[in-house]
Amino acid sequence: MEFFFKPKGIALIGASTNPYKGGNFILRNLLKGFKGGIYPVNPAYAEVEGLKCYPSVLDVPDPVDLAIVFVPAKLVPGVIRECSGRGIPGVMIESGGFAEAGAGGESLQKELKRISGETGIRLWGPNCMGLVDFISKKVFSFVSPTLWNYEFIRGDVSLIVQSGMLSAGFIIDTMSHGIMGVSKVCSIGNKADVNECELLEYLLKDPETAVVGLYLESFADGRRFIEICRSAEKPIVVLKGGKSAKGAAAAMSHTASLAGNSAVISGALAQAGVVEATDFKQML
Repeated sequence: MEFFFKPKGIALIGASTNPYKGGNFILRNLLKGFKGGIYPVNPAYAEVEGLKCYPSVLDVPDPVDLAIVFVPAKLVPGVIRECSGRGIPGVMIESGGFAEAGAGGESLQKELKRISGETGIRLWGPNCMGLVDFISKKVFSFVSPTLWNYEFIRGDVSLIVQSGMLSAGFIIDTMSHGIMGVSKVCSIGNKADVNECELLEYLLKDPETAVVGLYLESFADGRRFIEICRSAEKPIVVLKGGKSAKGAAAAMSHTASLAGNSAVISGALAQAGVVEATDFKQML
């Protein structure tokens, strides 16, 4: 997980010169806070935001150990194979249009999972907002660059949020109103590969995190999650989405998540020493 949180260099595949597009938002956010190498990739441009733009990820120089992908869903599998060929160990896929978008998107997501299994490349997402690290001011996300108009209030609470819309709303609301100090916000989307278990394990070992909060619409591996929580030495708070019929429908549309039996989940969480919140404000 280290290359997701502390990369040496980042290739942004889908960089854009259009100041209103996500591919430009991501690049401007990187330029504001990330101190390593930044390599825009788009065959349509020679330069973006003052940086040389490369026609393919295969052309970017070292060091590069993370790729952020923001291209149409149908192009993503080919891009991931190129990232693997370039030797990049991790990719954040912030593009939407996968399992949350119907059968065609679900097929694409299965292909991503297959590529990950075949090559060993780790995939964060798809359909996510990426990562915001308040401590080091790293913003690996297409959240609006207007967030830099606000103060990054550092704290020791880290969040793992499945819904991209919810994570974006939280980040902007927290920064604009100074609600609380934050360490990291991880938006994980559809969880084709990297899931809440791995990120929870990372944050429980993270010296900059004292408490972990999670908003989840589904559990990738319920047994493993409960085992991690049971052995954790830091407090864990969980808000489970999709409890009602409407909530379950929303979860399916957001991240293609199937909500489990809420009573069973609540009982297991309680036995593992997890505090279960009833809404987002209570979780915070």
